Amino acid sequence: MWRIKQDDPERGVIAPLTAILMVVLLGMAAFAVDAATMYSEHAQLQNGADSAALSIAQACAAAPPTAGCAAPKADAAPLAKGNAVDGSSHVLTATVTGGTVDVTTQTENAAGDKHFSLVFARVLGIDTADIRASAQAKFGGYSAANVLPLSFSKCESDPGFTKDLQFFPSHGDALASQPGYKCLSSSSGLEVPGGFGWLDHVAGTCNVKVDIKNPWVGTNTGQDFDGDCGSVLSQWGNILADPTKTVNILIPIFDDLRGTGSNAEFHIQAFAQISLRGWNLSGGTKLPEDFMTAEATKLSKSLKLKNSDNGIFGRFIKKVTLAEAATLGGPTTYGAPGVQLTK
Repeated sequence: MWRIKQDDPERGVIAPLTAILMVVLLGMAAFAVDAATMYSEHAQLQNGADSAALSIAQACAAAPPTAGCAAPKADAAPLAKGNAVDGSSHVLTATVTGGTVDVTTQTENAAGDKHFSLVFARVLGIDTADIRASAQAKFGGYSAANVLPLSFSKCESDPGFTKDLQFFPSHGDALASQPGYKCLSSSSGLEVPGGFGWLDHVAGTCNVKVDIKNPWVGTNTGQDFDGDCGSVLSQWGNILADPTKTVNILIPIFDDLRGTGSNAEFHIQAFAQISLRGWNLSGGTKLPEDFMTAEATKLSKSLKLKNSDNGIFGRFIKKVTLAEAATLGGPTTYGAPGVQLTK
């Protein structure tokens, strides 16, 4: 009696293996293709949120505020849609609270549905995704906390206050001989006797207040940076490490001096509102004493500054008078409203 030969037990497994592998391959395709399109969609939503937040903040900072401040969601809508490749984007929220604007955008298709349709992920039972992006901007005058207690002679900055990126020296003689600068440098590198130094201020703070009726402020001697400003300078450096961020500050400018050494006092003429780009303050080679953006480094080389030339680098925005800087109840404001994307 002949026996029928039994088939190989491993035959027939290709089909189920292929089915299993197809699920895995489609899952990988879903991750690669759908994730890429979701990333692109989020980038468009983020651009729309950023633009809308800045636009609303600018509307609120205007004097008087323009319509965009009263109707933030309506102001945000065209900017959100304009930054979308397909022209479809939804403003979920747009609010103004005090000096802060918050905007959240949400994905939207041409039919008005508030979801993003996926392609390959449908195989895994995931048909849509809810994609959102948020942005925050602040507006208003600059607070006293950003008035660096380090004063500079009127002749140490651009005499007409017309230049853009500048170096404000607190020590050194590199600029003293340049045309347009009338400072007389002493052998120690000071532009005037006792003419550099951090201004007297409340201990534990890094800001100075100037009495508009009697704008004479005492000075601390010594070339090293004020230790009370260490944490503030470190914070500014960390912010400026991101080239998309800015730090706007006011720096006191003096036009007269009396006394010498520890008895020296400066007569504060005005403030210079600048966008901070870096600093080189004696006492160290890294934060908080030293920080340089690429453009500050380039300017330092073009001015041929030496190691003994200490000071700060900034883009000059405008000159702010003492009257504009007067305290009018509540926080100190400077009549120089600013708008900044913070998140």
